[in-house]
Amino acid sequence: MSTKNEYVEYILDLLAPLGQVETARMFGGTLLKKDGKQLGVVFRDTLYFKVINSDVQKRYKSEGSEQFTYTRKDKKDPVVIKNWWTVPEDSLDNSEKLVLLAEEVLRSQDS
Repeated sequence: MSTKNEYVEYILDLLAPLGQVETARMFGGTLLKKDGKQLGVVFRDTLYFKVINSDVQKRYKSEGSEQFTYTRKDKKDPVVIKNWWTVPEDSLDNSEKLVLLAEEVLRSQDS
């Protein structure tokens, strides 16, 4: 099993209390979905959650999270995906905290 798959499995284990989290390939990464909603994505052993609430985005930023960026061949400056944020580090080894963050992300998509 590759490291990437092991990391995705590790994240899914942490998120198990949420119930069934679906996965799909997305641009070389793994998309995480719950009940038809985009929860997050794993790229290069990094977990990003889809954070659409600006107050939550500010909190993530204050906790050291960063937005997903990538560089295009035809552009000098990186492209920033404003709603994809790295999950705060201290939640990556704490299932309870990660599940709370995931529930918050999913609730915000109901608004």
